[in-house]
Amino acid sequence: MKRTVATVAAATAALAALATVQAAAVAPAGPAGPVGPRVTCGTPGAPGYLLTRACVEVTGNQVRFYGVATATDPSWQAQSVGFTVSGAVVGSAPLAPVNPTVYIQSGGNAVGSVYGTAPCGATVTSTFSVNQPGWPASTATVSAVVAC
Repeated sequence: MKRTVATVAAATAALAALATVQAAAVAPAGPAGPVGPRVTCGTPGAPGYLLTRACVEVTGNQVRFYGVATATDPSWQAQSVGFTVSGAVVGSAPLAPVNPTVYIQSGGNAVGSVYGTAPCGATVTSTFSVNQPGWPASTATVSAVVAC
């Protein structure tokens, strides 16, 4: 009986020590450090051969405008497709767009990058569209606030 009580007491002490270690591991480590990139993607553009989403990635006051293209048909055959990616800081002149041709495989494909800076608190807008002759138009947009 004494041996069982001693074993139970030892097991209880071990569990208590483990709980203390686990609590310390999940406790906050103090003030948060620098905030990493914040990505905002909009709603899809009009349905077509590809599902398009415009996205904005903000890190401090640095902004990256890009798109994501995803095949809508499971039997999609990988191929090169033309796109247009543009971005603007609301109230300023738009940035020069890019018109990449990208080899699109099944799954999500990041397309193009337009980079710029924006003052803290500014609203930025990205536009992403398919630019492929003979294909239906599919344009997507998104806006985000630059929170430095």
